[in-house]
Amino acid sequence: MRTMFKLLSILILLFAVTAEARIYIPVNQPSDQLFPIAIPDLKGGGKGRKIAEIIRNDMRLSGYFDVLPESVLGIAGKEGIALGDIRFSYWAGVGAQALVKGQVESKGGQLIITIRLFDPYGKEMLVGKQYKADSSNMRKVAHRFSNEIMEALTGVRGVFNTKIAFAAVSGKKSKEIFVMDMDGYKPFSVTKNKSINISPSFSPNGGSVVFTSYMRGNPDIYVSKIGGGSLRRLSSGKGSNLTPAWSPLGNPIAFASSANSLANLYTVSSTGRGMHRLTRNYNIDISPSWSPGGESIVFASERAGGLHLFKTSAAGGGTERLTFVGYQNDMPDWSPMGDKIAFAGRDMGTFDIFIMNPDGSNIQRLTIATGSNEHPTFSPDGRLIAFSSTREGGASLYIMRADGTNQTRVSKGNGILPDWGPQVE
Repeated sequence: MRTMFKLLSILILLFAVTAEARIYIPVNQPSDQLFPIAIPDLKGGGKGRKIAEIIRNDMRLSGYFDVLPESVLGIAGKEGIALGDIRFSYWAGVGAQALVKGQVESKGGQLIITIRLFDPYGKEMLVGKQYKADSSNMRKVAHRFSNEIMEALTGVRGVFNTKIAFAAVSGKKSKEIFVMDMDGYKPFSVTKNKSINISPSFSPNGGSVVFTSYMRGNPDIYVSKIGGGSLRRLSSGKGSNLTPAWSPLGNPIAFASSANSLANLYTVSSTGRGMHRLTRNYNIDISPSWSPGGESIVFASERAGGLHLFKTSAAGGGTERLTFVGYQNDMPDWSPMGDKIAFAGRDMGTFDIFIMNPDGSNIQRLTIATGSNEHPTFSPDGRLIAFSSTREGGASLYIMRADGTNQTRVSKGNGILPDWGPQVE
């Protein structure tokens, strides 16, 4: 994944936060208290407008900001971007608690992009950055500065340069694995085998995905580089091998397999060596998800009758039941922060997304009466959840805050079984 950023380089750091860090937006701020931010077009014509549009969309997707309408941004065209050029009284008067200004210049066939974040009430610059990039990397520049905005105002860096892997229908009968920007743009295919490929899971460094494929007839576990060219089968070609999940420690990979019985949990290294059986149960165990430290695994099992969530150690043994309500709880995902587990559950006919503490307490429903909502996956900072939903007909991908607010469609076409990749900047 790091090679994807080779064409983008930071030319110079104009300004960094050197004063005492101030948290403008608490991470747990209620969703009805959005932070007003003004993001006028950057100077520089169409390219400046495009970069501003991307940043505005990022702020809306975050669920933390009220992006002020263009009707109050008219003065921006008459101002410069230097501290002394900005009419802070105007921006404070229209309610902007943060202001983004910038410009795009073309030099030597490349773009010099300067972007700054200001506090209109404190009349100070919080962040100032200048980037050197070609036109094809404007989106990366915009997302990178959006990350800076989040860090300056919330104390936690944003995730706007991250990727989401997913499966999507391709052709008449096949499903392929795709990767897209977290805002739904620039999707590209990882597989092109015209078979059924499902359940992708990113490696911790973001450079590979593990997934289930029927490309050789049997559902087996494969690993592929994101850029293609390298493909390795990890399972034996016997039984159904499903729902792989890559350990946050780099190895091993957990998955469900019926090679020796009904589906139980196994682990295997990313090279296909050292297969180890974790559970020995006469009912189905499936859908493993690792704790952030790699010491525990949450999974779905029928050992209690209906499908419920359980937790076990990564070495196997010590199984603990987590859910006792609903009749089909599946597809768990452990937050990278370690404080929550999201899952899909059925108790009124269709699947909805729920969230709970790692011990199974404080279950909260995040979606309701919006079609079937499945396969939640946390962003690397734990603040957002991506999931699939049929609320607009066929299944597509959506993002929401981890409290269930700001549910927004991001995929341009169909999509299922998302996995949110790591922060690799």
